[in-house]
Amino acid sequence: MRKQYAVAGVVVAVLVASLIVVAGSRSSKGSDPAQKASAKSATTGYASATSGVRAPTDYSAMVKLLAARYARNPSDSKIALALANAYLMTDRPKKAGRLYTKVLKSEPDNETAKVQLAMALHADGNDDQAFELLNAVLRTDPRSQLAHYDLAGLYFSEQKSTLARDEWKRAAALDPASGVGKMAQDFVNLMDETTGRPHPNGTGG
Repeated sequence: MRKQYAVAGVVVAVLVASLIVVAGSRSSKGSDPAQKASAKSATTGYASATSGVRAPTDYSAMVKLLAARYARNPSDSKIALALANAYLMTDRPKKAGRLYTKVLKSEPDNETAKVQLAMALHADGNDDQAFELLNAVLRTDPRSQLAHYDLAGLYFSEQKSTLARDEWKRAAALDPASGVGKMAQDFVNLMDETTGRPHPNGTGG
C-alpha cells in the first residue's frame, strides 16, 4: 500500500519529464512507439493517482529507452530525472534515489530532484527523511506545488487525512489549471465526498 501513495505523488513529474525526453526522438511521421507508450502511461498513471489502485502497466520499455539515453548522456539532468522517475514507477526506489542524489550534487537547487528524492525515500520506508526533505523545500519555496502535493500523500499514508486534505487544497490553489493542481483538487473532492463536506459549487458529496 505504501508505494501506491508514492505513485500518486510522482506520476505527474514522471510523465512530464519522460515526455520531454521521449518527444525529442519522435519521427517525422509522428509514429514513435515510445511516445505512444508515454501517452498510455499518462492515462494509467492518472487513474492510479485518483483511484488509489495501481494499474498493471509495464514500464520496462520506458526504463530501457531512458537507460540507454542516460548511458549516452550521463550529464543531462533531464534524462537522469526521467530515468529516476521511471525507476520509482517500477518499484526501484533505491536506484531512483541514487540518481536524484547525483542530480543534486551537480544542481543543488534542483527542486524537482529534491521533491522526487523525498518520494523515493518514502517508497523505501524512510518517511522521517521524506518529511524532512519536503518541509525543507517548502521552507525555501512555500509555493512549490509538487512539494505540497507530495506532502499530502505522505500525510495520507499515515492516515492523517485532515493534514493531507489541507496540503492537497494548497497544491490545487497554487495553480488549479496544472496537472498537479487538477489531481490535487480531485483528491480534495473525493475526501469531501467521503466526509460530507460541501463542494466548491455549494453541493454536498
